[in-house]
Amino acid sequence: MTRLEACLYLRLLPGIGPIRAHKLVTHFGSPEAVFSQSSVWETADGLGTVVHRALKSWGNFTERVHREMAFIERYNIQCLFYGTPDYPVPLSFCPDAPLVLFARGQVDFNLQKIISIVGTRKNTAYGKAFCQTFVQALASIRPVIVSGFAHGIDIIAHRAAMENGIQTVGCLAHGFDKIYPANHKQYIHDIEKHGGFVTDFMQEDAFDRNNFPRRNRIIAGLAHATVIIESAEKGGSMNTADLAHQYGREVFALPGRVSDQKSQGCHQLIIQNKAQLLTSPDQFIAAMGWNDSQNNASVQKQLFVELTEDEKVLYRLLKEKSKESLDTLAIESQFSISKSATLLMQLEMKGCVRPLPGKYFEWI
Repeated sequence: MTRLEACLYLRLLPGIGPIRAHKLVTHFGSPEAVFSQSSVWETADGLGTVVHRALKSWGNFTERVHREMAFIERYNIQCLFYGTPDYPVPLSFCPDAPLVLFARGQVDFNLQKIISIVGTRKNTAYGKAFCQTFVQALASIRPVIVSGFAHGIDIIAHRAAMENGIQTVGCLAHGFDKIYPANHKQYIHDIEKHGGFVTDFMQEDAFDRNNFPRRNRIIAGLAHATVIIESAEKGGSMNTADLAHQYGREVFALPGRVSDQKSQGCHQLIIQNKAQLLTSPDQFIAAMGWNDSQNNASVQKQLFVELTEDEKVLYRLLKEKSKESLDTLAIESQFSISKSATLLMQLEMKGCVRPLPGKYFEWI
């Protein structure tokens, strides 16, 4: 069984979501090994009845897997596997990251500055103008702009990125066999030339409103920072902001007037200390520490004076063992899984660690 086949089976099995899939891969060593070691399923510790029953049903999905593989080959879809160099590093720190991410276009996830920009579908002139000015001012730092390809702020951010020579990535809430919204088909070719599209949905997956929160975790997980430009108190942008906050990423929100309904969500994020108040591109760049073009060598020379006390805890654990799993690091450090993942993300951005397959991390 190939890695792609194994990932597709794990994606389709009932009761096995991304988190359980990662636990299985960590337990057996690889997606392929999950199915090559079926003889020990019943005796493996911690699998549970639901997972064991699901694994035994894998043969029921063979035709669907073969159709998906044919679709992937026919339309030249890239498969980015968790733990490989092509996989987006920020996303690999998320506990619910997909084992395989499907992509089209010319996306370069090796760039060190990835920014998600999301907001209301019914933006005001104020929100549109700020988004365009903000993206234009980011051109000097050569980021990747990620958004959800929706009406409103999303498509404004994508278009502003392309107009300023910035790579942009659209995260889809469906497979590559469809496009939503339909009137955005006009942008597909240009976005694929200036970046591309990603999704963890398959071609025959049903398309409904429940897909959007799942899509939003990719928007939040791909980026080092998430920017909210206009949002009501409820909606997809708030969901994305909450996910980014849970992942330990920086979140920024554009304020409006107290009476602006489309700014109420941004105000709530700032009040709850889930987001920094966003005032200008320069303030954002400074807050992210991206106004200093230090190279990796100069960063590494300062590591020992720049590590926080919590980062030093993980540093000592990784220096002792060379590489270790996220779960073990959390247990031995007595940090939560989410806090450990956040610290590892910070260390990766400082050039200290790199992620390995199976949620392992290695000190560089």
